[in-house]
Amino acid sequence: LPVGIEAAPASADAAPHVSKLAQTDFTPGSGNALQAAVACALGLESLDGVPNFVAAPEGYEASLSSFLSGRGLRVCKVKLNEAGCLPADVAPVPAVGTPCVVRGTSPRGDFGHVLVGRVAADGASLDLVHDPHPDSTMLRPPLVWCAFFPAEGDASASADESRR
Repeated sequence: LPVGIEAAPASADAAPHVSKLAQTDFTPGSGNALQAAVACALGLESLDGVPNFVAAPEGYEASLSSFLSGRGLRVCKVKLNEAGCLPADVAPVPAVGTPCVVRGTSPRGDFGHVLVGRVAADGASLDLVHDPHPDSTMLRPPLVWCAFFPAEGDASASADESRR
């Protein structure tokens, strides 16, 4: 598998906390993997109060932005390079261990899926740490994008948000 595709071993010194919630709707194209992955990346202990972004009439990006804004956060979506890593020109690079949502192809069919990752020790690849689908088979390459959730106004955690 390409760099960043393997599931990462649990690390005792990894922070911030990532929760391990499961998705409950498995409908391809409208399931709630994104809802569960965002909740996990934020360290939430329940899906309560977290919308199914994909099913939102305004679209997942607008729904996600609205949800995060209510928590003083924003979405920073980054297109990954062909190796499934953060592009070399993303500056500043999010800190090692920063949780994110990673989008790739589901191992269960020819459709997209998301899960929780972290910026790896090399600062460029992503460790896949939690798949909200109960079979936990992670993703098939290619990894397409990742999304970080920095505080609104936090320039130190932002990547170029126009890279979609």
